Amino acid sequence: MDKETLVETLKKQHKGLQADLSAVAGLVSGADISSGLVKFKNDLIEHLNLENGTFYAELLKKMKDAGQDTKDTEAFIESMNDIAKVVMAFLEKYSVAEHVNNNIDAFIQETGGIIKAFNVRIESEEEGVYEIFLTL
Repeated sequence: MDKETLVETLKKQHKGLQADLSAVAGLVSGADISSGLVKFKNDLIEHLNLENGTFYAELLKKMKDAGQDTKDTEAFIESMNDIAKVVMAFLEKYSVAEHVNNNIDAFIQETGGIIKAFNVRIESEEEGVYEIFLTL
């Protein structure tokens, strides 16, 4: 896949993931929420596999081939992985409808935090490393 198509695919996945989260935030039933979180998790895993397995590997290779220092980019990637770990822990915590129903107030509050963290990750990638990648 060429680099423009790769970045376009990743951005399209971002929009789908944001739609998944927005849909979950609008649900009221624990069973519906859990089902929505499963969809989000499956879409997220697909996205992370492409991003981590292809995009970041190609970005670092292109930077090294161009003689650029990759230390800051590697630190950025690590911070993006930290956000992914927080999101995955959230998904694990609320993987059972009963956990959502028994902790609905906490779930609502944590969902807001997850959405904010996730949006920061998306903005950082789309306005930062994706643009750098396209210039290499």
